[in-house]
Amino acid sequence: MSKNAIYLIVIVVCLLVAGFVTYKYVFAGSSGGLSSIPEDELVWVKCNNPACKAEYQMNKRKFFEEVEKRFNPLVQTTPPLVCEKCGQESLYEAVKCANCGNIFFKGVVHGDIEDRCPECGHSAIEDSRKARLAERQSEQ
Repeated sequence: MSKNAIYLIVIVVCLLVAGFVTYKYVFAGSSGGLSSIPEDELVWVKCNNPACKAEYQMNKRKFFEEVEKRFNPLVQTTPPLVCEKCGQESLYEAVKCANCGNIFFKGVVHGDIEDRCPECGHSAIEDSRKARLAERQSEQ
């Protein structure tokens, strides 16, 4: 076999795999995606405009639909949405601390769990992990 024939076979195999993956996850209607988010589920959002700083809840599905519309694969950050209070593109997903009620941007404590509160240090994710670990240890 010549080099060109081998290259052609490799290219055809790669295209077939890419087509299969695209079909399976995009066109076959996998069980995930935006449609799997309950219509009544809410997400906290916070405006990053210093003159506004609005904090409110919005429909989670609508939030991610808007993020998907504005997504730019060349930028590695989540695109801002339009704040309903000030009208600026400065709205991002936020977290409300279950301990002190502080509302803050996800991942504000760099290099740590994304829901770590900068005010009191609480993290619901960390609590959940500790509970699962304790449960596993008690089963042994």
